Amino acid sequence: MKHSLVRGVTWACAMAVAQLGLAQTLTVEQAKEMRKDVSTAQAAVDSDPSPSAEAVKAKAALDRVGKQLDTFISDAEKAAAEKAADIYDKGKKYPPLSSVQIEPFDVAPGATVVQVPVVMDKPSVNTVIAHVRVYDGKGGRADPDTSKAVIFRPGDPLTKTVAFKVKGMTEGSTVKATQQDEPDGGKRKGGPIDITAKAGATNDAVPDTGRAALKFEPTGQLVYNETGATIQYDDNGGPGKFSTALQHGRTQVGNGETGYYGTVDMGGFSRDGDALVLTSKRLDKPMSVGQPAMQYPFLAVMLSGHNTPETQFKYGSAEWVVKMSNRKGSWPALWLLPVAGWPPEIDVYEGFGYNGSWVFKSDLSTNLHGGDNNQRTFTRPAQRMKMSDFGLKNTLDSEFHTFGVTVTPELITMFVDGVETMQYANPFKGETWYPLTNVAVKAEPNSKYDDGSGAMVLKSLKIWRAE
Repeated sequence: MKHSLVRGVTWACAMAVAQLGLAQTLTVEQAKEMRKDVSTAQAAVDSDPSPSAEAVKAKAALDRVGKQLDTFISDAEKAAAEKAADIYDKGKKYPPLSSVQIEPFDVAPGATVVQVPVVMDKPSVNTVIAHVRVYDGKGGRADPDTSKAVIFRPGDPLTKTVAFKVKGMTEGSTVKATQQDEPDGGKRKGGPIDITAKAGATNDAVPDTGRAALKFEPTGQLVYNETGATIQYDDNGGPGKFSTALQHGRTQVGNGETGYYGTVDMGGFSRDGDALVLTSKRLDKPMSVGQPAMQYPFLAVMLSGHNTPETQFKYGSAEWVVKMSNRKGSWPALWLLPVAGWPPEIDVYEGFGYNGSWVFKSDLSTNLHGGDNNQRTFTRPAQRMKMSDFGLKNTLDSEFHTFGVTVTPELITMFVDGVETMQYANPFKGETWYPLTNVAVKAEPNSKYDDGSGAMVLKSLKIWRAE
C-alpha cells in the first residue's frame, strides 16, 4: 500500500507540474509553491527503502521538473532584479528633475560684492545650469545688472555661490536676485529675493569643490574622417555615402516642419573649397506630398548616416566642425539616431530659428528623447545655454566651431570647441547610433525666408568607434 501511494502521489505531482508548466505562464510565486510540492514528493520517494522501478522513474521525472523550476525561479528573480535596477526602463524613463533655488541672505552695509547661494535640492544624473541675475533694488544697485551661469555637473556639491558686484548698499538698502528662467536640465524653485544691507550680516563664498569641465578626448578608433570637400552623399546613401533623406522619408510632419528634404538635383548641396554647404531656401514651386497632399514651400537639407556603416557606433565619439545658419525659421541640427528606430534620440545641437527669442550667434541647445516604438516618453532638454556660459565666443553663425559628443555605457557628454557643456547619464545602453547633419525649415508658409543665411557650412566630420 505504501509503495502504491508513493507512486500515485509522485506521478500525480509530476504530471501536475508538467501540465501547469505547459498550460500557463507561471509567476515566480506559483513556481515556488510547485517547487515545494516537488520537494515533498521527492522526500516521499526517498523514504521508500525499496522503491519499485516505477518509483525510480518517478524520482527521475521529479528531479528533472525540479531543476526546470529552479532554473525558472532563478532566471525570473534575476530578471526582476535587473528591471528594478534599471531606473531607465530600457530607455523609456529618466530620473525626476532636480530643483534649483536661490537661498535668502543678507550682507553687511558697504558691501561691494554679494555671494548668491544657489542650491539644488537633490543630486542630478545630468548637468543642471541655472542662470542667476542680480539687479537694482531699493537704494542698492547692481554694478552692472547682469546674469551669470551656475553649473552643477553630476556629482557636484548641491550648494554653490556666484559673485556679483553691487553698490549703494547702505543700511536697509536692497538689491534683488532671481533665476531668469527654468534651469537647463532642471526646474526652478522659488522666486526673486531681496538682498538687504544689515548690520552684523555675513555673506561668504562657498568653495566650489565641483569637478572642472572635461576636455574633449575622443573614445575609440577613428573610423570616419572626411572634410567638406570629400564627404560623399546621394539620395539613398550606402557604404561611404550619406543619404539626403531621413530613414523614414523626406518630410517631418510631427515636427511641424515646412521644409522638404530635397534630392541632390534640387540644389541644396554645394562645395566651397574644403567645406560642404547645406543650403535651405524657398522653392520656386512647393512640393506636394501625401494624400491628402501637404504643401512644402521650402527646401530643407539632410545628411543621414542610416545606410552608412562607416559612421555607425554603439559607443564612441562624433565631431563636427561647422558654421551655423542664422535665418529666421531655419532649424540647423547635429544629432544621433539609433539604427533600430526612433526614439531614442541624442541632440548634440539644435538652432531654433522659428523661436523669436533664439539668438543664433550665442545660443546652445542639447536634448535627450526617450521612449520606444515611435512613442516618446521623456525629454531632458537644455535650451537656454549660451556660448559665454563656457567662456566661448558668441560667433556660431560667423565662425567655425567644433561640436562633439562622446557616448559610453554610462554617460553621454557634449562638447563645444573641446569644452564640456552638458553631461547626461546614458539611459540608452546598447543602442547603435548614426549621425545626422541637417538644416530643417519651420517657417510660416508665406514667409519670404530670405533674412540672413539659410546655410550650414560643414568643414569636417569625424567618427570614433569604441564598440
